[in-house]
Amino acid sequence: MRRIWWAALGLAGAMAAGTSAQALTLGSCTAGCAVFGGSLFNVDYTVAADGRSYRWDLWSDPAHPNVLINLDDPNETFDQELVSNGDGTFHGDAFLLGGAGFTWNEIIEPGHTTIFTRALQTDFNHCSPASPAGDICAAQFNVWGNGVGLSVNTRDPVTIFFSQTAVPEPATWAMMLLGFFGLGAALRRRRAALAA
Repeated sequence: MRRIWWAALGLAGAMAAGTSAQALTLGSCTAGCAVFGGSLFNVDYTVAADGRSYRWDLWSDPAHPNVLINLDDPNETFDQELVSNGDGTFHGDAFLLGGAGFTWNEIIEPGHTTIFTRALQTDFNHCSPASPAGDICAAQFNVWGNGVGLSVNTRDPVTIFFSQTAVPEPATWAMMLLGFFGLGAALRRRRAALAA
């Protein structure tokens, strides 16, 4: 029985492939609070060029359940590249994108804003010692950072929480459901054995 529960906990941990929540307290202001930079958005946030969807959540503290949270559109549309030196080593480079290399969709609801991003390039990481010199063998796309604006429609001090999570793909969901089915079957078999 103990093994089954450890397996279930391991599965749940594997499914939670995301960053832990971070928090930013916006102080009192006259016409709605706004912050540029701050402890959350004065760092770069990126989307890996892996073709997967990523979910970004911003939510308010329980004392402000209906606050509207607005995060400015992506303000850093450039990619960070890994370039081969041709000898098995690599160096970093950055390239300003003419258009964003990712899709971006923001859904604002009272107390919770959800943003979905997905890189337009897929499986873009083929770095190996055999990569020729000058080959851009991996990349990730910058989304926010360096002082992006975050605002809420309240005059009260409010805490905003933030997290970013990779959205599980259909194969991952199928594996999870299969795992729960196996867990249920094992528990049923154990109960039947104890009843006998």
